Amino acid sequence: MTAATSPVPSGGGQGGMWAEATPAEVRAALAPESAVEFDRQWRAALAAAAESYDLSTVVACLEAWRRVARVTAAAGGPEGYRALHAEAAAAAGRAGGARRGGSWREVRAELGL
Repeated sequence: MTAATSPVPSGGGQGGMWAEATPAEVRAALAPESAVEFDRQWRAALAAAAESYDLSTVVACLEAWRRVARVTAAAGGPEGYRALHAEAAAAAGRAGGARRGGSWREVRAELGL
């Protein structure tokens, strides 16, 4: 695997290494359903930057997705991330915060991801 396709950044994937992860490294670490959303948000951020000449939207987008990629990798990959997500939803349900459906985008937004 090359650095661009490795699910872990080229520094080993520890916390500090994810801070340096490229967009390609981030995307490679995501679950397929997350990668679709990453692509949508990444393209929107790039388009906004092209119009405004301000990269802050791109930087914020990448930082948010680095966190998702780090959690995904720490959970053991896409299946672990899905299990973690299901466990969190079940815990929210037990705590009285049960959700009634919703897209991945809505769930991530509620979690601040």
